[in-house]
Amino acid sequence: MIKSAVIFIVLLASTKVSWGHEKFTIQINEGNAINAVLKSEPFIKINDGYYFFGRESLNWYEAYEKCRVLDSELVTFETDAEFDFVASYLMANDSRENYWTSGNDLGKTGTHKWFTSGQIISTLRWAVNQPDNAGQREHCIHMGYIYQNSKKFELNDRPCAQDNNSLFKYICEAPKLETLSIVVWK
Repeated sequence: MIKSAVIFIVLLASTKVSWGHEKFTIQINEGNAINAVLKSEPFIKINDGYYFFGRESLNWYEAYEKCRVLDSELVTFETDAEFDFVASYLMANDSRENYWTSGNDLGKTGTHKWFTSGQIISTLRWAVNQPDNAGQREHCIHMGYIYQNSKKFELNDRPCAQDNNSLFKYICEAPKLETLSIVVWK
C-alpha cells in the first residue's frame, strides 16, 4: 500500500517538477518520525500499537474477517510487555470479557503460532495448565479471565468455531505505522 502511494506521489510530483532541474528525496520511516498528529479511529493507541476492540461475540474465523475488513489483523503479542499493556487497558476499563487473538495451532496441533507473523508463541502469559487442547478440539487462542478465581488476563486455547462457549469479542491490531517524507529541492 505504501509503495503504491509513493509511486503515485512521485508521478504527481513529476508532472509539476521538471526532472532535469529539481531533485527530490523520498524517505520512509517506521513509526511517526515527524510526530505528526494522526487520526487513528476506530483504533485506540496503547503504548506503541493501535488496537480495535470488537464489541460483538464471534467465532475465531468471523473475528479474523472483521479485522481484515478494517485492514488489520487479529492481535499478535510480540512481547509479554505488549500483552501487559493491552491487558492493563482492558482492566482499567473494567473489562472481564474474552478476546480472540491471532494465536492458533491450526497448522500443526501442539505448535502454537501467531497467525499474522507465523512466529511460535513464546510467552509467560498462559493460564495454569494451558494450552491443553481439551477434547482434542481447542486450536485457537483467546485472552481472558480463564478460571473462576482468575485475577488477571491470561491466554487459553478454545475451539475456533462450532462451540457456543467459543463466541468471543476480538482485538484487531493495525499495521505498524510508517511515515512518508518527500523533500523537493528547487
